Parts: sequence; C-alpha cells; structure tokens
Amino acid sequence: MKVDLGKQLVFPNIIHTAQRPDIVIWSPNDRKLVMVELTVPWETRTELQEQCRSRGWSTWLFPVEIGCRGFPAQSLWRMLGKLGIKAGDRKRAVGRLGRAAEKASNWLWMKREEKS
Repeated sequence: MKVDLGKQLVFPNIIHTAQRPDIVIWSPNDRKLVMVELTVPWETRTELQEQCRSRGWSTWLFPVEIGCRGFPAQSLWRMLGKLGIKAGDRKRAVGRLGRAAEKASNWLWMKREEKS
C-alpha cells in the first residue's frame, strides 16, 4: 500500500504513468489493484484503471468523498464494504476519517490569514 502523504506517491511497477492516485493497494501475487481517489471534480483515473487492466491486473477505482465538516458520503461506506471492512469496524473507520477531515478543514480555516 502507498499513500500520497508527505511525499509524492510513486505508482507501483505495473505501468509507467505520471498519474498519482491518493491511495494505491496492490498484490503482485494475485495481480489485484485498488486505487482510492479523494474526489476532485477535474481528476479522473479511469484511463489509468484501463491501462492496468490491459496488463492483466484486476483493478478497482473508488472515488471517495468526505465533506469539509467531516460528513462521509456513501462512497466511503461502499469502498470500505467492498474492501471487506464490515459492521463495527467500518463504522469506527468512517468516524475516524470524518473526524480527520473535519480537523484538517479546521486547521486550514485557522491558517487562512497567513501569507506563507
């Protein structure tokens, strides 16, 4: 698993691409790939998904939405369910992700006047 945090994510050695999903989970032995994209309206990863499939990889793409006030959209619930995270574990994960989004939004708001 690789996450686009702190440094630029380098896509796994499946295909050569300049595209950078937010989260990539893969299994070389099973040739399965999961990409998670925090939604931004002008970004799309469907071409990247198709390129990986053409190389023989089972590939899933999950665009996920969490609002700035921490409200998780159904896309987050569906992704976690498809990844096998069920019941209480999924509820706890959604809660933690919502709180993290709200905290990050609050930090951005507090820094809005800073020039740097």
